[in-house]
Amino acid sequence: MRIVILIPTYNEAPNIALLIKDVYRNIKKIKKHLFLLLIVDDKSPDGTGKIVSDLMKANKSLFLLSGKKAGLGKAMIRGYLYAINKLKADVVISNEADFAFDFKHLPDMIEKIEESVDVVVGSRHVGVGKTEGWTLTRRVNHWIANTFFGRWVAGVRVVYDKNGAFRAVRVKGVMDQINWKKLRVRGFAFFFYTIALYSEITDKFYEIPAIYTFRKKGESKVSFNRKYIKSYLTDCLEYAKLAFRIRLKKYRINI
Repeated sequence: MRIVILIPTYNEAPNIALLIKDVYRNIKKIKKHLFLLLIVDDKSPDGTGKIVSDLMKANKSLFLLSGKKAGLGKAMIRGYLYAINKLKADVVISNEADFAFDFKHLPDMIEKIEESVDVVVGSRHVGVGKTEGWTLTRRVNHWIANTFFGRWVAGVRVVYDKNGAFRAVRVKGVMDQINWKKLRVRGFAFFFYTIALYSEITDKFYEIPAIYTFRKKGESKVSFNRKYIKSYLTDCLEYAKLAFRIRLKKYRINI
């Protein structure tokens, strides 16, 4: 299989080189698939894209997709389209750039895909999965989004952890059924919303336990940080609206 690992970035200069090294260290353990690493950077002013460009000279399987800052959801959509149409992915695995979810779980994810699972989610809410280093505010925010809006309002129950970026999704029969170009999701609600879309296509979901740790370097964009507060509140409002749209079935896969 051609497996594209997709990582969206914005101002991740302190993390990106170490992250890329960590990804390659983990994929070397998996021999029978072709891996490509795609960094989707929103023209980070801290030079994240430049660091990736320099590393590409020594890594033929490393790709950089740059674009204007338009939100995490838009970055993911650009990345998905590039992975599917340009890199010809059979599977797309996404993750965050802050070492929150450990790439050591890649073999487990791929094993489940090989067993005909369509969507594999790294989950904080099954088995030994958990969060570490979160403040009370962050825990409350996650409960409101994942449980209150995700489970109770929207009624999405195919997985317990609907908001994590760490997931593997099959392209044929799942991702290729969605009209990504017309998907209107700008912020972090993208991950929750796409779980709802996938659930209309397949029932082959699986959650593997994963530990989510708070970033050690760089700035969190999902916070009340003065620099990101406006986009964060906008994303929260979008999340709530999408939850009600899903509940009312006012969305379509092939928009």
